[in-house]
Amino acid sequence: MARIVIIGGGIAGISCARALETAGADWQLLECSDALGGRVRTDVVGGFRLDRGFQVYLTAYRAVGEFVDERSLGLRHFTSGAMVFDGGGFARIVHPLRDPVGAVRGVLSRPSTALDLARLAPMALAAMRTPVERPGAPEGSTRALLGRMDIGEATVDGFLRSFFGGVFLDRSLDTDASQFRFTFSNFARGDASVPARGMGELPRHLAAPLPAHRIRLNTRVAAVAHHAHGATVRTAGGDGLSADAVVIAADMDAAHALDPRIPARRWCPTTTMHWACEARALPSPMREPILFLDGIGEGPVNHAACMSSVSADYAPEGMALVSLSCVDAGPEDGGLAALVARTSAQMDRWFGRGAMAGWRLLRTDRILRALPRQHAPDLAARPAPVVDECTVVAGDHVADGSIDGAWRSGSDAAAAALRMVSR
Repeated sequence: MARIVIIGGGIAGISCARALETAGADWQLLECSDALGGRVRTDVVGGFRLDRGFQVYLTAYRAVGEFVDERSLGLRHFTSGAMVFDGGGFARIVHPLRDPVGAVRGVLSRPSTALDLARLAPMALAAMRTPVERPGAPEGSTRALLGRMDIGEATVDGFLRSFFGGVFLDRSLDTDASQFRFTFSNFARGDASVPARGMGELPRHLAAPLPAHRIRLNTRVAAVAHHAHGATVRTAGGDGLSADAVVIAADMDAAHALDPRIPARRWCPTTTMHWACEARALPSPMREPILFLDGIGEGPVNHAACMSSVSADYAPEGMALVSLSCVDAGPEDGGLAALVARTSAQMDRWFGRGAMAGWRLLRTDRILRALPRQHAPDLAARPAPVVDECTVVAGDHVADGSIDGAWRSGSDAAAAALRMVSR
């Protein structure tokens, strides 16, 4: 018996547990895998630290940021901005408020972007003055917003489509404008970062204060049965836990399977290839901790980064770890060998012939359920957090598809569950 049972130990489940523990509640968390973190995980393969898909933590996140000690996590920051391949080479796009000299150089090299940057500047300045706490109501597509702002096609297709395509895992720019504003605000105000020892350190850090006896790993929930005075959570192993309130903090497909009243929407998939090479064989531009973007949409790689240039702990001494991520392509499109061949040809165009000579593919992560799609109709179909008098739902499919959204959702679910058990 636990007064509140949390199903799922991802970021939302950890957030819910932290809030319940602070309130002195009686709770139990059930997680089906061997560790907390959900989709935010890091595996050690041959001394390399491989995040499950390309992920970053934004230091401007407001909700989860209150619980993050950046020093103890050893956060390492990407260079602000990006290197965008335009067909003839790379153009550097930088944050004008952080690197005004670099911004001027970028405008001089690409004068057509100057007016577009000026049109985006008020949004960046507003974000610096007043942070966007959370996305607002659905507004329509980002593409339509950029059209109303009269942002030129070269800037939309040459930078924004690839940059935010990597963020939302959706190059269409049909992601709702409220999500774009929120994410734009966070990039304007803070840094894109990773913990020194991989993104999996983030959930471990956030869960550290939780008492171990309240967490059950390797425990899959088979069903939730409701009754007059609460619910019984039944595990695949045959156990039954009685609860006054249940928080379903699993991903949206698993949540829907447990309770069909919770809608399952579309996912955005991604493919990340993790490549190892000797550090001396790394193309020299990749020695900078910066993101490289496909500004012409040739694919298959949308964005690339040398993770060991961001944090040396990602690779053994003398070695480099390169993350190449696809948004619209995966191994199913002709097989892994074909994807690797296309990737190699693309890197030759980016960094010169033979750029990947001597590289070794460590692993390919094809993640079909990487991020909930966030078009306006998807957001309109989000479930209400409170399902009934004893059931609450949490996760990035309830709030917004970000680490901060998942954390907010978990704390909101905890507040709702506490109200239920106090009746």
